[in-house]
Amino acid sequence: RQVTVGRPDVRGREEILRVHARGKTLGDDVDLSKIAHTTIGFTGADLENLLNEAAIACAKDGRSFISQEDVDKSFIKLGIGKEKKSRIVSEHDRKITAYHEAGHAILFHVLPDVGPVHIVSIIPTGSGAGGYTMPISEKDDMYLTKGKMLQD
Repeated sequence: RQVTVGRPDVRGREEILRVHARGKTLGDDVDLSKIAHTTIGFTGADLENLLNEAAIACAKDGRSFISQEDVDKSFIKLGIGKEKKSRIVSEHDRKITAYHEAGHAILFHVLPDVGPVHIVSIIPTGSGAGGYTMPISEKDDMYLTKGKMLQD
């Protein structure tokens, strides 16, 4: 017998985050609701891993509380690939990446059903990306719209 457990919706993700945040000291800037909105497609295990990675980052920095920056860095590490700040990028390539990511940010702002921009970076990642632009989805959609497809 198989039991299928679907991925949680935004309310479910927020509840799961609250469970995994117990015993962790969160900074005033950490908004679990906002995190729930940025983690569409995450499973409960993914959300647990996200907060655990954020706690590790905070401990490495010698702080006693998790900041939103810790969560954002963990999200990038898990979802996009760890940032490779040591990678040497020419000024020309950095400029091209900046224009490219700015284009994504503008499209995310203009296209319907995409959501506001959360993070834009031109730091290369371990997955091979030269940079990334991450919107915050305002709702969980069952179906992809043209705007969502163009986002990818």
